Amino acid sequence: MGLAVKVPRSCAEEARRRLAGLGLLDRGRRIMRDGEFVYIPVTRPVDLGFEVVSASLPASEPKAPEFRASYDVVGSVAILNDMDLAVEEARRLAELIMARHKSVRTVLQKVGEVSGVERVASFRVLAGDGVTETVYRESGCVYKLDVARVFFSPRLSTERLRVAAQVGENETVLDMFAGVGPFSILIARKHPSTTIYAVEKNPAACSYLLENIKLNKVEKQVKPFCGDAAEIVPQLDKQFNRVIMNLPHQSLKYLPMALSKCVLGTVIHLYVAEEREAGENVWESIKSVYAGLRLEETRVVKEISPRMVIRVYDLVVA
Repeated sequence: MGLAVKVPRSCAEEARRRLAGLGLLDRGRRIMRDGEFVYIPVTRPVDLGFEVVSASLPASEPKAPEFRASYDVVGSVAILNDMDLAVEEARRLAELIMARHKSVRTVLQKVGEVSGVERVASFRVLAGDGVTETVYRESGCVYKLDVARVFFSPRLSTERLRVAAQVGENETVLDMFAGVGPFSILIARKHPSTTIYAVEKNPAACSYLLENIKLNKVEKQVKPFCGDAAEIVPQLDKQFNRVIMNLPHQSLKYLPMALSKCVLGTVIHLYVAEEREAGENVWESIKSVYAGLRLEETRVVKEISPRMVIRVYDLVVA
């Protein structure tokens, strides 16, 4: 039992602010409403023009300790992105993450950047059961994946929505580096009249791509190809209205091949890993490949490090 100020509902917020400003708000107990009145816990009697009463108010829920650390949650797996964090500190943060996110069963720390032809990072297990396969839901789609065996970034969810929103009806889309299918499947779900050719080299990612196509019931729209885009794309007897090139460290190398499958008006979403201030130089390199490209839009979609970013160039074949 403690003291509380009994105020009409219409005055509750103003009273709360005044009490907080006076330093009299008892933050160890919760504010409660009972009918037309609100009971605001205080540490001692105060005259605000309202009745001060004895009230049994429940204790406030303890807040999770604050910490500054970059992490992503992918389904039941959380990933700490700071590779320089000492193991003991990383494990302490892992426990806090699991307390904050009740659905998280495994916390990993990234110990190596995305690399190799399979585009996977290296991780150590910090907490939980160590299972890295999970199911992740985004924008009405569901993706099964193993974060230790495939590339996937939840931080690109807004970018995926942006691209999908640009797709027109009856478009034929080439997703050259499809991963587990987040671009292809989202486009198929939002635009049932489209046809998407999804190419992926990593066998594990391609296996999940096939499974995710079925999970999202887009078998009629998404045509998967498991193998190297350098070998598969030239064999496709198709011209495309839109090409997605989400292979930031190597995409420029594949641009001439992508252009061979474009028609006038084709939109290319080209993702490039570059130094933060290098955008103008990169655009000059792109123009040197094909002078007929028009830059429709460019924007940073993800920070890799204080110096490096991933930037998308929306290009139109003119």
